[in-house]
Amino acid sequence: MEIPPRRTLVSDVVIESSSSGKATTRSVVTIQYPMLTDTNYGLWSVKMKILLRSLGVWGAIEGIGVVEEEKDQGALAAISQAVPDTVMMAIAEKETAKEAWDALKEMRVGEDRVKKARVQVLKRQFDRMYMGDSETIMEFAQKLTTLVGEMRILGAMVEDNDVVEKLFAAVPDKFLPIVGTIEQWGDITTMPVTEAIGRLRAFEETLKGRRHHKDEGGQLMLTRAKWEALSVKDKKGCEGSDSGVKKGGGRGSGRGRGRSQSGGRGDDAERKPHRKFDKTKIKCFNCNEYGHFASECLKPKREKNSPCREEPS
Repeated sequence: MEIPPRRTLVSDVVIESSSSGKATTRSVVTIQYPMLTDTNYGLWSVKMKILLRSLGVWGAIEGIGVVEEEKDQGALAAISQAVPDTVMMAIAEKETAKEAWDALKEMRVGEDRVKKARVQVLKRQFDRMYMGDSETIMEFAQKLTTLVGEMRILGAMVEDNDVVEKLFAAVPDKFLPIVGTIEQWGDITTMPVTEAIGRLRAFEETLKGRRHHKDEGGQLMLTRAKWEALSVKDKKGCEGSDSGVKKGGGRGSGRGRGRSQSGGRGDDAERKPHRKFDKTKIKCFNCNEYGHFASECLKPKREKNSPCREEPS
């Protein structure tokens, strides 16, 4: 019966030894161990799990059944290569790989809590994020995808369809036509985020081409509104003038007959002040004496009175 080959890990070369006594190199794989830091325990543990499985020593970490000494020491050696010296001193007294692994996990419990709190903060920011009127689709999409990427790094599960739905809900109302078209004729549950961003950007460029005509229409409406306001004002002014003609027209309120519809000399607005007379030159046609008008004469009135007039000097 042929004895199965036994693997021995020598640095980054896996050597297979067979019953024939010949050594053959199966593959050469350079192993680059991830280094544990204060903030990357989640990602570090995933990478280490993959590496330890590839080395065939992950069973030592799980601790199920009887663990071979060789596998246990191999797993412990791999862990020692993936932690900084300060952490290594904390697990140096651990006898097995499982004890060392559990110790590292307990040391990073606080980090997990901080990570979860940070994820909650980012989720609230995600829910409250909306695109401003002065922003472009590219600017807003960059902020949105950056936030989603940070959430995913921290371990939060954010699906692409959730990001697409948020993108469509966060854009201003001017994008409603394209959003409605996409939702009606497309399947946003399977649409990639990049495709959704591209369609919104194309519609945004179309809006830029029509913005000039929209501004001209707004200016036309504004001019028409001003014209209507001026027309109403002029109409009121004409009505006021007509009423003034009716009241002040005709013969007028002063001497002489009215010369026009506006009232002639008798119009109060155009009435001139009385000229001052020198009464010493005025001859009364009632008594034929100088110094007063006939209307001021104290003597008995003559049968036919004539208006007083000024004697030429």
